[in-house]
Formats: sequence, structure tokens, C-alpha cells
Amino acid sequence: MCEKPVNFLTSDRVHHLRGDKPKFEWKPQPQIKKTWTRPRFMFVFENGDLNTAAHCLAERMHEPFEPFPIASVAVQQSVRDDFIENVRNRFHQVKPHVAKHPNFERTLKELELGGVKYIVAAKENAPPIASPIIVTDNVTHLFFSSCPTGVVTLKSFDTIRKAADIFGSEQPQFDAVHVFDESISSVYALATRISCVQFYVNCIEVCMMPILPFYGLRQARALLENGYHYETLELDGIWRMIVFPFTTTFVPRCCCPQGQCTCNITHHTCCE
Repeated sequence: MCEKPVNFLTSDRVHHLRGDKPKFEWKPQPQIKKTWTRPRFMFVFENGDLNTAAHCLAERMHEPFEPFPIASVAVQQSVRDDFIENVRNRFHQVKPHVAKHPNFERTLKELELGGVKYIVAAKENAPPIASPIIVTDNVTHLFFSSCPTGVVTLKSFDTIRKAADIFGSEQPQFDAVHVFDESISSVYALATRISCVQFYVNCIEVCMMPILPFYGLRQARALLENGYHYETLELDGIWRMIVFPFTTTFVPRCCCPQGQCTCNITHHTCCE
């Protein structure tokens, strides 16, 4: 006896349609995001590691709608052009969920219609409509009608005071600050002028758990943990947390004659 084919049309199938097995999978479309998810600010000084700073920024710019995005950057004027080119050389095409995100599409249109200066990847690396964007004009994120915008605003400074002014005039409220500079003194000078709590110096994605208990107790403390120097201190009535790798050039270079170093024997990091 012949068997009925699987797709045989019967009276039951006509009069009792089933809707529990959709033919296509439905994927939710990205919605317009109205609030930032803990955005961050970056300062880049002329004596900082431009390569590391550029790498960290470019990586974050390819996923601008993930938590902890770097929203704004202030770069010392003397290295501004070099830094921008360093970041741009690391650009590649963003993924479709970023290029087609409503916020990103709207921001791109506002940039084009507003005549604002901005920088995208070279054409051989990414098309303009699917590239990370650095806004170099003198505008803040308030220029855009939606936030988060999906782009990074960049301005230049020549003094610590000017750098702090840029931070104070930019929006949104920043969750943390990343500082790239060889001189740790600039970090403390900057911290007294801005209201942020967390400072990451020459690093990114460092766990703050080792120092959090002391910050919660408002207790001044410095400690070394997993290759990083952590500290809590009060500056201008605000308690801060500062972290930086203690294996970098923040440690004074040895001044012993070549081949005659005694620092390890005397348990010093350098000649005193």
C-alpha cells in the first residue's frame, strides 16, 4: 500500500491551521538606547604609551553599545595628530548589529547633515557607513539627539587645567577615567580638578576588588596586588581609587653601573 507523503494536504490541515511552528526564526531588532551604560573618559598625554592607548580605544570603539564604552577622549595637543592616525590604522568594519543600530544610523545622519568634522577608517579597511567614528569637531555628545551615540568625541589640551575643563564640559556622567602618561604626578594633579572616583593609569579592565573594601570604609590605603599598585585617598573632599601597573616605567630605572647592579641585594627597586 502506498504511504502518504509528509506534505500531503488533508482536510484537517486546511481547517485546523497550526501556528506553533513558525517557518522563520524571529530575532529582536536592536532598540534605541536612551541611557549610557557606565561610560568612561580617556586622557592621553604626550609622554604616555600612545600605542597601548590607541589599541584600547580602537577595541572599545568597535563595540560602542556594550557596557563601559569610552565615550570621550582628551589628547595633549603635541601628539594629537599622531594619536588619531594610530587609532585610525586600527579601525576595521564594525559588525552588522553595530552598523544597523538605530543610534548609530541616526548619529551618522546627524554628522552628515550638521557639517561636523569626523574621522572614519580608510576605505580599504571599512566602508564609511560601517566604520568606527571619531568626532574631532568642537561638539559634545549633547549635539546628538540620541544617546549613547556610538561614536567618540576627541578634543586636545595643552595644560592640566584645560584637560579638566574638557572633562567638565562633556556629557554624559562618566563612570571612570583612563589616563595614559609616564608621570604619575599628572594623575594626582588631574584628580584634584575632576569629580570622578575611579582612575585607571596606563591600564584598562583591571579588577578593583582588592581596594574596594578600603574605599568603602573611607580608609587611605596603598597595596600591591597581581602586578598592580592600588590606593585610596581623599582629594578635595572626594575619595578616589587609583590603580596602575607597578612594573612599568613608573618604577625608577636602575642607576647602577652596567653589570654592577646591587638593587636586588639591598632590596631596593633602584639606587637611593
